[in-house]
Amino acid sequence: MSGETQYYDELSVGDTFQTRGRTITETHLVTHAGNTGDMNELQMNADFAAETEFGGRPVHAPLTYSMMEGLITSDFRSEASNICYYGLDSMRIPEATYIGETISVHREVIDKREKAPGGIVTFRDEVVTTEGKTVLVCETLEYIRSRPTDRS
Repeated sequence: MSGETQYYDELSVGDTFQTRGRTITETHLVTHAGNTGDMNELQMNADFAAETEFGGRPVHAPLTYSMMEGLITSDFRSEASNICYYGLDSMRIPEATYIGETISVHREVIDKREKAPGGIVTFRDEVVTTEGKTVLVCETLEYIRSRPTDRS
């Protein structure tokens, strides 16, 4: 789906899209921790994390969300149609994400409302691993333009 421009008037409730995958690496985790200052023992200390209910080092949930947004931006959003990110209504982390897992995003249009020059589209975004584990679910709102009319 990469490269396709999706306009507000061309999206319908029930439409679904799938991004490509991206593998989460140690570098992603360390960079995120350094950028945010979140040096939690659970993510940064392998010995400590091994003794927790996680049994290892899960990545920060905001890192999973950020990678989701990157996949959506790469594979769905277009400067021609996207006005701006409009908000996040809910987010849940049903399972932990770990270094070495590959994630992708399944998104579904669940609501639309008009707002000139297009409208607000609500998506249900679900981040899944290649093993089928759901690691993040949220509702994302985007302000998207309608297709320009030809004025020739």
